Amino acid sequence: MTPELTEQLYLAALRWAHILGAIVAVGGLFFARYGLHPAMSSLDTETQSSLHEAIRRRWLPWVIGAITLLLASGLANFLLFNQAAKAWDDGTWMRQNGYHALFGVKFLLALAVFYFASGLVGRGEGTAWMRANRGRWLSVTLLLAIGVVLISGWMRGLHTGPNVAAAGEEGVAMPATPTGAEAESERYGEGGSVFTREEEAAGAVGDTGE
Repeated sequence: MTPELTEQLYLAALRWAHILGAIVAVGGLFFARYGLHPAMSSLDTETQSSLHEAIRRRWLPWVIGAITLLLASGLANFLLFNQAAKAWDDGTWMRQNGYHALFGVKFLLALAVFYFASGLVGRGEGTAWMRANRGRWLSVTLLLAIGVVLISGWMRGLHTGPNVAAAGEEGVAMPATPTGAEAESERYGEGGSVFTREEEAAGAVGDTGE
């Protein structure tokens, strides 16, 4: 296995881990808010408590695992991308695009999501106020998670770097091919005369005739 392939697999594994963690976290919140919580509201208090405890025991490890996966893979992805982006636009690319600011907002929102998600499946006294009104705080947590996803999508669009449409194989911006008047100016020079162009045309005809 070549070093290039190993690096690509490593980066892909980090990306997959981050995506899978997000699927578990956001998908679980969506189901809990719009599937589980409305269904349980029709049950009596004793049944609700028993069912919540049974769900908590089974779902809490998944919540902790998703949070750990998101934090580890997200930090690794950010550090690797930050290192690569230092070579773009003389190291000013991230500042020009506000990338660090976006990452800061995303990270703070993610921490809030982790806190609420953990509290909603926990049983500590400090987070009992969340579980006393699950519907409201599930909605808040889900909205924060959607905000994280939207910011992540925007940041992912920036990962292509500067001028990627005209980039060469090594990621170096390539000059656009001149056309029209620009091509003529480059070919004949700014002082190129009509006579010079006609003379070249005549020579081309002569060559064709031979």
